[in-house]
Amino acid sequence: MHYRKKVNYKIRMGLVLALCINLVILSDKLFVSSNAQEEKKYSFSFKWGSKGYDDGEFIRPHDVEFDSTGNVFVSDRDLNNIQKFDPHGKFIKKWGSNGTAIGQFNQPYSISIDSSDSIYVVDKVNNRIQIFDTEGNFIDSMDSVVGSKLNESLYLPEDMAIDPNTHDIYIADTGNNRIVKLDNEFNFLTEWGSKGRDPGQFDHPHGIGVDSAGDVYINDLNSPRIQKYNSEGEFIKEWGSKGKGPGQFTPPLEHLFVDASDNVWLVDGMDNPQLQQFDSEGEFITAVGSGPCVIEDNVKENPESMRQTLPCDGKLHQPEHAFINAEGNLYVVDRGNHRVVVYSEVD
Repeated sequence: MHYRKKVNYKIRMGLVLALCINLVILSDKLFVSSNAQEEKKYSFSFKWGSKGYDDGEFIRPHDVEFDSTGNVFVSDRDLNNIQKFDPHGKFIKKWGSNGTAIGQFNQPYSISIDSSDSIYVVDKVNNRIQIFDTEGNFIDSMDSVVGSKLNESLYLPEDMAIDPNTHDIYIADTGNNRIVKLDNEFNFLTEWGSKGRDPGQFDHPHGIGVDSAGDVYINDLNSPRIQKYNSEGEFIKEWGSKGKGPGQFTPPLEHLFVDASDNVWLVDGMDNPQLQQFDSEGEFITAVGSGPCVIEDNVKENPESMRQTLPCDGKLHQPEHAFINAEGNLYVVDRGNHRVVVYSEVD
């Protein structure tokens, strides 16, 4: 009788232990599930553009952005202009030409649009930022960083981002391998960076974005990583390595952006032309696009041929910038194919 009591006690204790282990595993799974970012699927929706100099055509399209009404603005680095389209790619107007005067550009590299629909153009080789309204009328410009301890002049800047809450401006001052932070009246606030590949350093800072918490994300052209900083330039973390798998990149990289849900999107290099999406902690979510898929020159130079269904629809060749509009559609500048490619969420 005494022996059976010992056996029963051991069995009961074993059952209790197993139950506790299962509860711990279940609670851990529930915790991970509740914090995991839901993956969204995207499929090819439509495209527009062809190679040329006429309205709605591109030579080297570079960046894409949206105003509050959904109009699309595309910069062309080699045409030195900004083109305005409706959300479906219908041409509306354009402005800009090569030069140094107000309203002229020398490689309009990137575009940012603030909550008042002011359009900021990173005029790279002119070492300045120009601001326009949505009709292309000039508003203001800046080309100096008064108060900087490193350099009071911009040098070949390539990208910028605007904090959605404070409206502070962050400039990837590429030639100086630094990030410059200004308020929305261009008053100097802070700066950080130097040349190198250690945390807090940059090797050709190329893309920049800001999330709703004020954290700043930067990618280099030449190193396979994304760095994350707080709003004062204090290093938080980095992620990425060289390769073609999830969370890996193939330099030279292109540009990143942060979407309305604080997810970070990076346009990978020409050897792996796709976009990778991460949460704000660097956890991989999904990838969009594939390639390289090269459209032949005789097709690219024919607008009617480019409007037809093509084997490269949904695929990319040397993508550059990308952004998501208010409806959740992903617009990608497919630079190598002289067009804009649009992907839509799949239910």
